[in-house]
Amino acid sequence: MDLSTIGYVLLVTALLSVPLLFVEVRWLRRTVYIFLVAFIIVSALVNVVDIGLFDAWGVKIDRKALSYLRYPQDVVGSTSPGRMAMLLLVASVQSMFFIFLLNRIDHARNYRNGKKGSRITAAVVLPLLCVIALRGGPQDDPINKSWSWFSTKPVLNLAAMNSIWNLMEIAVEPAEFTANPYPYMSTEVADREFAKLHPRTGAPDMHILKTERPNVLLILLESWTADIIEPLGGDSGVAPQFTRLCKDGMLFTNFYSTGFRTEQGLCALISGFPSQPTTTIIRKFGKFDRLPSLVRTLDSTGYSSRYYYAGDISFANTRAYLEAMGFDQVYDENAFPIQRRTRWGAFDEELFDFHLRDAKTATSPFFQIIMSSTSHEPFDAPVDEGFSGSDPQLYRNTVHYTDRALGAFLDSAKYQPWYANTLIFIAADHGHYLPHHTTQFSAARHRIPFLITGGALNDSLRGTRNATFGCHVDFPVTLLAQLGLPHSRFPWGRDLFSEGTPHTAFWTFNNGFGIADSTQKLVFDDNSKRVIELGDSSNTADAERLLHAGKAQLQVLLDRYIEFDQ
Repeated sequence: MDLSTIGYVLLVTALLSVPLLFVEVRWLRRTVYIFLVAFIIVSALVNVVDIGLFDAWGVKIDRKALSYLRYPQDVVGSTSPGRMAMLLLVASVQSMFFIFLLNRIDHARNYRNGKKGSRITAAVVLPLLCVIALRGGPQDDPINKSWSWFSTKPVLNLAAMNSIWNLMEIAVEPAEFTANPYPYMSTEVADREFAKLHPRTGAPDMHILKTERPNVLLILLESWTADIIEPLGGDSGVAPQFTRLCKDGMLFTNFYSTGFRTEQGLCALISGFPSQPTTTIIRKFGKFDRLPSLVRTLDSTGYSSRYYYAGDISFANTRAYLEAMGFDQVYDENAFPIQRRTRWGAFDEELFDFHLRDAKTATSPFFQIIMSSTSHEPFDAPVDEGFSGSDPQLYRNTVHYTDRALGAFLDSAKYQPWYANTLIFIAADHGHYLPHHTTQFSAARHRIPFLITGGALNDSLRGTRNATFGCHVDFPVTLLAQLGLPHSRFPWGRDLFSEGTPHTAFWTFNNGFGIADSTQKLVFDDNSKRVIELGDSSNTADAERLLHAGKAQLQVLLDRYIEFDQ
C-alpha cells in the first residue's frame, strides 16, 4: 500500500516532468517542486490527524470524520490544547525534515543531455511503472483497503494502511451508498432473519408503573461507561451517587450503546434507528426526517416535550433533527445565563438547576430529555474531584463531578410536585475507551449504565437488577409498551420486559458490528471478513448463530438506510 501511494505521487511528478526531457520549461520545474512540497505538508497533517482520530475513535480518517469539518470549533474542542500542539509540532518537524531532503535534490538538472531514444523510453516506461505500482502490481484486480487487513487486531491493520492512500480512496468513492455494501445473503434471507429477531409483541410481561400516564424524564450522561459503575463491575468510588441511586431503581446490567457518538445515541433513543458503520443518518436531510419519532407518538396522546442541553445544539445537525422529531421546546446554551462552562457547554450542575426551575412550568404529562456535557472529552473541566494525573484520571475526575451533580439534582427533584408521577431513565449516550483503554470496537467499550428510577416506578422493583440484553433502540418500544401505546413504527426495538422476545445488543463501528446476548458476544470486522473478538471461544454454535444474526441486521440496516432516499 505504501508502494501504491508512491505510485500515485510519482505518476503526477513523472507526467509533469516528461516535457522537461525535451524542452526547458522553468514554470513546469517550479510546479513539480510546489506539488512535492504540498504533498509533504498534506501527508504530515493527515498522519497526525489519523493519530488524533485513532486516540479518540479508534479509526483513521473516514467520511464520518470528514463530515465534522463543518463544525471546526467543536472539533478543536474535542482535544486538549496540549495534545493538539504536540501533534502540530510532529507535523511541522516531519514537514521541515522532508522539505530539507527535497531541497538537497538538484532541481535545475538538465534532462536533455541523454540520448533521444533513452529520453523517449523514460517518458513511456516511468509513467507505466508508476501505474503498475499504484494499482499494487500487475495482477488482475487492483489493490484495495482489505490488503491492509491481515490481523485480528484492528490497530495493526490500521497501522498497515497508508494514510494518504486511505484519504484518496475516500475522495473518489461516492458520498452516498447506491447499493448495499454488506450483501452477506439474499434480501429474503436477511429480512426473514431480521423478522425472527424482532417479533412483534403485545403487552409487556412486567409492569413497572404506579400510574397509567406518568411524566417521563430521560437523563443522558456524556461518555459514561460501565467500567466506572461499581454495581456493573466497574471502578469503585468514581460514581458513588449513581451507585446510591441504584438502590432506588432497577439497573440493567447488560445494556449497550448503538455507536460511539452522541447523535447516534439520540437517533436510536428517539427514533429507534441503529447507528451505521460509515455514515450518520442524522446528518442527511431527506433521511432523518423520515424516521419515526417517539416524541410525536407521545405528543399524539397529550404529552408535552422539552429537550435540555447547555451547549451548541446545532453541532452535528442536532437541532434540525430534534425539531423534525417534534419537540415543543429545545433549550441550549442561550436559554439561561451561564456562570461556568467548558468548551462544550455550561457545567452540568447549572443545567440541572435550570431544569428544576423550568420544569415547574411544564404541562403534564411531559416527556423531557436532559443531555449532560461536562464529562465530554478532552475531560479538562476545571473541577477538582480528587482525581488528577493521566487521561484515565482526568476522565474519572469529570465523571465524578457529573455524578455528584446528578445525585444533588435527583435529591432536589424529589421535593418537586412533578416527581411523584415521573418515571426517570438514566443512561449514557455512548461509552468510552477510558479509563481502561478498551479497544474501540469491543463489547466492553459499548457496555453502558441504564437505570430506571423516579416516583412512578413500582416500589417492588427498587434496588433490583435486570440481566436482559438490550441497547438504545429498545428504549422507544419498552416505554411505549409500558404506556400501553402502539410501537409498530419502531421495528428495530424490542420490549425489554417481554420474556418471549430474543433479546440481543447490537452496535456498529467503522465497517463492522458487534452483537451480544446471554450466550455469547462477538465482534465482526468487514474489512478483514473475520471475527475479531469472541466472548467464549469454546461456544462455537452460538457464535455462528450470532454471526449470522449480526450480518442479517447490518444488511437490513443499510437496506433501510438506502430506502429513505427512494
